[in-house]
Amino acid sequence: MVRLLASRPLRALPADEPRRGAGRLMLRSAFLALALMAGAAVAQTSNPADAPGGEDPSVLPAGNGQEEVFYACTACHSTAIIRRSAFPRAQWDGLMDWMTEKHGMNPLEGEERKLIVDYLAQHFGPRTAPARGRNPFLN
Repeated sequence: MVRLLASRPLRALPADEPRRGAGRLMLRSAFLALALMAGAAVAQTSNPADAPGGEDPSVLPAGNGQEEVFYACTACHSTAIIRRSAFPRAQWDGLMDWMTEKHGMNPLEGEERKLIVDYLAQHFGPRTAPARGRNPFLN
């Protein structure tokens, strides 16, 4: 049987008596916070392709427009956001306008825009369903 009450009655501590264990609890909390921050720092830099300033065009699939996409996009964000996206061409094209209007991106026009949008649509377009069909739990 689980005992829910302490075996000794609780007593109030006088105001001038320090609480036992409070220092250890604070030290443990500080150590835990430090360990979590160190772990987060390691996790952020564990993949050199995702590290700020640690990217180069080779993190993107080879193809016509690879370097143009890399330099146009990494002026504002890492390639991680591109690599995990899967949009149809029309949505990539619309994103160019949205980033220009909402985030102050330099407008892409003419052949440069076509080259970049074509590359993104080809390499980061909608993913195809596996031969057995889509997982209904992931929709």
